Amino acid sequence: MSLSLTSYPWAVEDQAESVLRALRRTRQFRQFTDESVKEEQLHEILNVARWTGSSTNWQPWRFIIVRDPDKRARLAELAPNAKHVANAAVVIVVVMPGAKPEWEAFDEGRLIERILVAAEVQGLGAGVGWATPKYRAGVAEFLGLSEPSYARSLVSIGHPAPEAQRPKAAPGEARKPLSELVREA
Repeated sequence: MSLSLTSYPWAVEDQAESVLRALRRTRQFRQFTDESVKEEQLHEILNVARWTGSSTNWQPWRFIIVRDPDKRARLAELAPNAKHVANAAVVIVVVMPGAKPEWEAFDEGRLIERILVAAEVQGLGAGVGWATPKYRAGVAEFLGLSEPSYARSLVSIGHPAPEAQRPKAAPGEARKPLSELVREA
């Protein structure tokens, strides 16, 4: 399948390839070095998050930034499925309003993926963990949230540790081939 940009006069071929490569390369990182994230990098990630599309453009999310190591460690205790937040340079906690659960789940997924891509293109790594329903009340209390608002997604951001950068599968084997995923109707 070749890339044709004739329908998109604003697209430039090498820019398109850079974006497509970043999208293909973006993955979860859960191990980080001690190096800090520059304020400009975090600002760019948050700006990408701000511009993420949402159902009816309602932009339901709010963000809580957690930098303090003790607070990150406490979040890791409160949300065992997000233990990696303890070792990140910074954590973005995504707060959703709790008004429209189905819409929020869809919009939150779009948002998280964009955050991961924004980190990737800046040479950072990011990983998402969840405060599952069992643990959300404790996380909400710790963050000072009032119902029906809740925090489900905790996004770790930092410089990936060398062991985290190693491939987890042989080249070409990490994803199913398109032939197994696509069919025409």
